[in-house]
Amino acid sequence: MGRRVRWARQLLFELPKQLRLAYCLFRDDRVPVYVKGAFAAALGVIALPMVNLPETIPIVGELDTVALTLLALRLFIAACPRYAVAEQERLIAERHSRFDEDVRRGERIALLIYRRLRPEDRHEYGVRGPAGVTAAAAVAGGTAQ
Repeated sequence: MGRRVRWARQLLFELPKQLRLAYCLFRDDRVPVYVKGAFAAALGVIALPMVNLPETIPIVGELDTVALTLLALRLFIAACPRYAVAEQERLIAERHSRFDEDVRRGERIALLIYRRLRPEDRHEYGVRGPAGVTAAAAVAGGTAQ
């Protein structure tokens, strides 16, 4: 039982780290294209399985996908140049990796979209403009209350 708990804990903490490293390596120009292609093909086979365990067996259907994904990640990382892996691991530890930059960029875009579409800026007759004037009130010459 202790071995299973250790394995589950390792999987829980190891998989996100491996995914982040694989993301950074996939975006790295120093990794050969054929290695990236093989990794993409492996993920495609996992995502679109030709042979699938019966889904009537609880949990097993999901575990085979997780195990195959972890295997594909480890093989991809092992096939990448060691210097690229070492540099990406250092950048990840420093929070300066390509993954971290893309996450920050995505957060900024999400905030811009939210600020544009936030509900408190909407009014039943139109969108509020400067000083609480709605488009409908501006046309009518008044202000919104």
